[in-house]
Amino acid sequence: MMIKVQCQDRRWRVVQPGHADAADFECGATAFDLADALARAHHEQTGSAAAVRVEVQDAFVDAVRYG
Repeated sequence: MMIKVQCQDRRWRVVQPGHADAADFECGATAFDLADALARAHHEQTGSAAAVRVEVQDAFVDAVRYG
């Protein structure tokens, strides 16, 4: 599972595969902390790999990976 933290119009969004709604934040660190917790929980519950990708405009970095 790849959870994305996206910066759009100075707002940060946490986007999860299979979820229609995205969580919005003013602070990128808060958004990242949520995405990291979701990825860690997914890995612990399923044993499947989970990662967090941070995207700003056309650039991205895969910040953390579990599994």
